[in-house]
Amino acid sequence: MTNSPDIAKMPAGRHRKPRAGERTRGAVDALQTKIAVGVQILDPDSYLERLQAMVDELPEATGTDAAFIGLIDNDGSTIETVLASCNGFAQCSPGVLAGERLDDWPWLRGRLGNLRVVEVADTLGGPRVARDELERLNELHIGAALVIGFSVHEEISGFLGIVNERPVDGWDANLHLLMKLFGSSLANGLERVHDKGLLAELQERNTLVAMTANDGIWDFDGESKHINLSQRWKTMLGYDAEDEDVMLDWYRLVHPDDMARVQTRMREHLEDKTPFFESVHRMKHRSGDWRWMKSRAKAVVDENGRLLRLLGVEVDITERKLYEDALFREKESAQITLQSIGDGVITT
Repeated sequence: MTNSPDIAKMPAGRHRKPRAGERTRGAVDALQTKIAVGVQILDPDSYLERLQAMVDELPEATGTDAAFIGLIDNDGSTIETVLASCNGFAQCSPGVLAGERLDDWPWLRGRLGNLRVVEVADTLGGPRVARDELERLNELHIGAALVIGFSVHEEISGFLGIVNERPVDGWDANLHLLMKLFGSSLANGLERVHDKGLLAELQERNTLVAMTANDGIWDFDGESKHINLSQRWKTMLGYDAEDEDVMLDWYRLVHPDDMARVQTRMREHLEDKTPFFESVHRMKHRSGDWRWMKSRAKAVVDENGRLLRLLGVEVDITERKLYEDALFREKESAQITLQSIGDGVITT
C-alpha cells in the first residue's frame, strides 16, 4: 500500500509520528476490537451518538492526533455531517469540512471508493494535482491523513479518517488493515440503520393504510397457530381495536351454511390448485349479527408443502350485498308483475 500513487511522500529529515505497532499491543487490540464490534450494532435512534463515541476512541486506538467520520448526503454531493475528535492538545479541525461540496475536493472524491484507503504522508509535499486540496487540509492543522471510503447499499455514503498534525514518514501497514476493518464495520452498521429506518417507515405506512382503508387484515402463523388481526378487522366485527389479546378461530366465525364452500376453496388454494383463496361468505359479528365479507388470502408454504403463513384481507360488503339482494327481489317482482300483465292481456 505504501507504493500507492495516492501517497503523498514526506521530505527526508522530518519528524515521524509513532506507528500503531509501536504502542502497547494488548491494550490497543482490545480497544480496536471494541470499536469494530460496536459500530456494527447501531441503533437508528442514537447512531450518531454511537459514531461520535467511536470517533472519540479512535485517536487512542490508532496512536494518532485526531479522527473523524464524514457522512455524505443522499445526493452524494455534500459532506452533510462530520463527527470529529482530537487527542490531547492537538489542534486538528476536520469538523469544519461539514457542509463542503465534494465537487470542491475533486482529487479526494476521485479516490473515494468502498474500503479503498487514501494515504497522505505530508500535506505540504503531495502530488501536484492534489496541491490545492492538501494545502487546505494543512490549514486545518492536518499534516498527514489516512482516509477510507465506505458504501451503504453500493453507494458511497461517507469516509473515515485518522490524522496527525505533523507529517509522517509513512502510515503503518497495520493501520491500513485496521482502517479496512473499521470501514467495513461502519458500513455494516449504517446499512442496519438504513434498513431499520426503511422498515419502520413501511410499518408506519402499512399501519396508516390499515387504519384508513376499508380492509381488515389477518395474518395466521402456521407454526404457532396464532392469528394477528388488524385494528380495522377488529372494528368490522365489533371487537376493541386496541385490544391486543383478541384470540379468535377464524373458521368458527364463518356461517355454517357457507362453511363447506369456504373450506373447499381454502383447501384448493393450500394444495396450490388456485393462486389465491377467494370467497364471499358470512361471518359472525360480536353482536351476533351476520356480516357479508369478501375475503382473499395467500398462503406461504415450505418446500414440503407445510403452511408457514396465511395472509388474508377482508372487506365488509354487507351493505352492498343487502342492496344487491333488494335489487334482485325488486327485479324478480317486476318480472312477475309483467308476466301477470301479459297473462291478463292474453286472457282479455
